[in-house]
Formats: sequence, C-alpha cells, structure tokens
Amino acid sequence: MKAIIGFLLVFISVQALLSYDLSTKRTKVFIGPSKNIKGFTFGYDDFLASAMWVRLVQDFHVCDQSSRKVKYPEFKDKENPLDEILTRELPPSRCEDGWVYQMLDVITDLQPEFRSAYVDGATMLSVLVDDRKGAQKIFHKGIENFPEDWELLYRAAYHEMFEMQDAEKAKGLMLKAAKRGAPEWVYSLAAQLFSRTGQGVFALSILESVLERDLAGDFSDRIKRRIKIIKEAIQQSPSQ
Repeated sequence: MKAIIGFLLVFISVQALLSYDLSTKRTKVFIGPSKNIKGFTFGYDDFLASAMWVRLVQDFHVCDQSSRKVKYPEFKDKENPLDEILTRELPPSRCEDGWVYQMLDVITDLQPEFRSAYVDGATMLSVLVDDRKGAQKIFHKGIENFPEDWELLYRAAYHEMFEMQDAEKAKGLMLKAAKRGAPEWVYSLAAQLFSRTGQGVFALSILESVLERDLAGDFSDRIKRRIKIIKEAIQQSPSQ
C-alpha cells in the first residue's frame, strides 16, 4: 500500500512539473495527461482527479496553443455595441481541445460525478479560454452525468447562444433548465432569447457568476469591462 501511495505522489508531482518550467527565463510548458491514466490509478481515481483539479485551477485561463493567437476586433458602434457584442461574426477559437480541456476531460473520466468540473470548468473553457469545441464536449459530458442539474443546463445554453451561435439549441437547453428546478425567471428569459435585451441579460447572468465564484483571476478586469458595456447598452436600448 505504501508503495502504491508513493507511486501516486511521485506521479502527481511529475504531472505538475510537466506543466511548469522552473526557469523564470522561459515560458511555462503545458502537457496534458494521457487518456489512459485511469489504468494506473490503482483505485485512487477520486484522489488523483482532485489533485489534478487543484493543479488546473492555478491556470484556468491558459491556452497552450500559442500559434492560435486571436485578437477580437474593436467595436465599431461605440454608442450602442450590444447588438454587435451578441451577433458579430466570431473569429476562430483561440484554443481547440487545449490543455484545460484535456485536464477536464481526464478529471471527469476519473471522477464522473465531479460536478464543479462541468459547471465551472466548462464555463471557463467557454468564457476565458475560448475553447468552444472543448467547452461543448465538457458541457455535453456533464449533462449526461447530471441530466437534472438546471444550472449546468443554463450554462450550456449560454455557450450554445454566444459561443456556438445556435439560438434554437440554447432556447431548448434553457427550457430544460426551467423544467428541472430553475427559478421562475428562467422561463421568462427563455422567451426573450430572440431579443437583444433578453440575450444581454442572459450574458450578464453568466459573466457575473464567473466573477462571484472568483474564477476569472487576472482576467477579471476584462470580464468587468464586458459587463459594464452590456449593462450600459441595455439601459440605452430597453425596447430592443
């Protein structure tokens, strides 16, 4: 038993070091875990999943694919950018199945009932990492394991609406959330998803929850700026 625990501790330490470069003169290197790791946990799946989660939250915003740098265009309509925020053509994703996605995928393989990995992890992939396909996969995986979780359905709806631009799918997920114990206002909001104001309120609810959970880290200022823009735009265009 001691040998197994020792092996696991060494393995976790090595895994953590693989995603760090100890030299301050060089950038960090992020290497995702193998999907085959489950065969080497000796029954300590939950323990390893928790350790990997602790490691992940240190760099929740990371996109390790530096060659995919994408700069979002500036808003053209400075007076009322709400319509542009919600409908403009999206550039390619900054990441695609990157390190954060790989970590979440393995964590949820090891511990399928790890709710935070879906609710918070997939949201971070969507809002901060801009790994749209990765976020969609983790949301889908989460809904398979938590089909009655209204908050997970609600957040998945946000991703489909704003990151995948699939309003019909988003509305379906919102209605499912409403039927599975969500507050009454979710029904009302679902009916407003085809109006700009309704979409703006929906976006605010997710962005503000990210700040409340203190998961944005160094990106909190960027989230706050976007919240401010959306709030001002809603106030200027209450009838849209």
